Amino acid sequence: MAKNSYHHGNLKNELIEKGLEYIDRNGVESLSMRKLAESAGVSCAAPYSHFKNKQDFLKAIQDYITERFMDVLTAAAEYCRDRSRLLTELGISYVRFFYKNPLYYSFLFNRNFPDLETYSPFLFFRECVIMTLGKDLDEDKLRYGVIALWSMVHGLAGLITVEGLIDPEHIPEEIEKILTTVDIRR
Repeated sequence: MAKNSYHHGNLKNELIEKGLEYIDRNGVESLSMRKLAESAGVSCAAPYSHFKNKQDFLKAIQDYITERFMDVLTAAAEYCRDRSRLLTELGISYVRFFYKNPLYYSFLFNRNFPDLETYSPFLFFRECVIMTLGKDLDEDKLRYGVIALWSMVHGLAGLITVEGLIDPEHIPEEIEKILTTVDIRR
């Protein structure tokens, strides 16, 4: 272990990123705080400065990813000047975020899917759908529309790495074409 590499700008975030890589390679079951420290090149005690135990670490990873995901979604909403494009811009941002961070997608959604009733990105997305389409839809149609739209962008985020499905050089354009083929108001 390289103890002289301990000088980190943000050890907590580095441990989270190294932990994601470790989990991707070896599985969450084989992760220990000692193995986490080794993968980050720090002392065995260093992770305990930020996390009580493995469960606390796994929760911190989920919070870390969720916070970054929320930042991307809220930035997309704030940047979008044309409210008629809001849902398209959110969809593009959703897919691009997980395309750039596939370990985040895998960790969040392949292990233990978050409870959507309390998951802040879903709640934000739902509010944007209500704001954008709420006046055009009855309560049932709106509820199912939110689920359909979330499912579509979530599925696209999961499929984006399938070679040939979406041109990685033109993600925004391709995602927009896919998203605008569906109209839940029918």
